Amino acid sequence: MRLDQASAQKFRESPITDISSGLIYYVHTGRNAWHSKWVTQYSNGCMHTTMESATDYAEGMRTKGTVFYIKQLPCLVFRTKNWSLLVTEINCRNPLSGYSPDATSKEAPSGGSKIDGARDNYIAVSAPLNGVALSFMPNSRFWNVRPAPKNSVILLSCFDSDLQVEALPSGGLKASKSVSKGGNYYLGWVKRESNVKSVGILNLVKKVQPY
Repeated sequence: MRLDQASAQKFRESPITDISSGLIYYVHTGRNAWHSKWVTQYSNGCMHTTMESATDYAEGMRTKGTVFYIKQLPCLVFRTKNWSLLVTEINCRNPLSGYSPDATSKEAPSGGSKIDGARDNYIAVSAPLNGVALSFMPNSRFWNVRPAPKNSVILLSCFDSDLQVEALPSGGLKASKSVSKGGNYYLGWVKRESNVKSVGILNLVKKVQPY
């Protein structure tokens, strides 16, 4: 399934019922992108819940000479009664490792303001979904290492609390590169180990507060 980027402002105060880790697939293009030596650009529609959906998307976007890459990314999965919110980070070898479960300051950043009922920890069951989403904004109070304002933290939403999200594999994550066999054939894919780690996200899941 294709996932679309979410705006933190769209969510209401729906309470979180479950927090877990998961796996999504990020499709992007570029030269020598195995090594991620430059900033890849997020585009709406590039995130998927399955490899099949990701390869179908690449087929629909292909043009002569374009090389696609599909990178497995770890994500946090927040669920409410009606919504699933997935949070990940691109252009980072250890997504969300800079996020702090506990607020790093009591006051909102310069030019900002706290929402009504603001908490100092949103990695908790019963936390409001709008607060969770806002806590992952690059300018929030919840970063030990602040991410870039663009092409970094990505919020993805689905109006389906039962959205199927793959579990993180026990081994390392994978990346795939497209190989053209001609315009009359589907793209082939070469796989290799990815340099992306799941440690940051797994550590956050370990700190989930039950209520």
